[in-house]
Amino acid sequence: MEVTRAALLIDGDNISIRHDATLKREAQKIGRLDVTRVYGGPCVSAEWLTTPGIRFMQAGTGKNAADLLLSIDAMELAFSGGIDAFAIASSDGDFTHLAQRLREKGHHVTGLGDARAPERFRTACHE
Repeated sequence: MEVTRAALLIDGDNISIRHDATLKREAQKIGRLDVTRVYGGPCVSAEWLTTPGIRFMQAGTGKNAADLLLSIDAMELAFSGGIDAFAIASSDGDFTHLAQRLREKGHHVTGLGDARAPERFRTACHE
């Protein structure tokens, strides 16, 4: 039986820690979560640092530092051939290009965000 390997990549500067259980539950619908990471700068909620099962990726300071690191990691995971499906947790339209590129490479992309998520990001994802 073939298993779909999935990654949950969370924009910790944009998504609250209170959604962690929902994010994991939704992401598990696309496959086995082999990679679960949250990206943030020095002002990210300290709770993200100690959440079980989620690896915190320190993005440093600077405009869009967390977004850039999340995008780099997503493409690295996509090109390494190990991850089949991605859940991108953000309501930031800046991830539109990432979602489109992952789809072009044949990966399933789920966007997880709130009502603020722009339509362009929503339509770039499969769901």
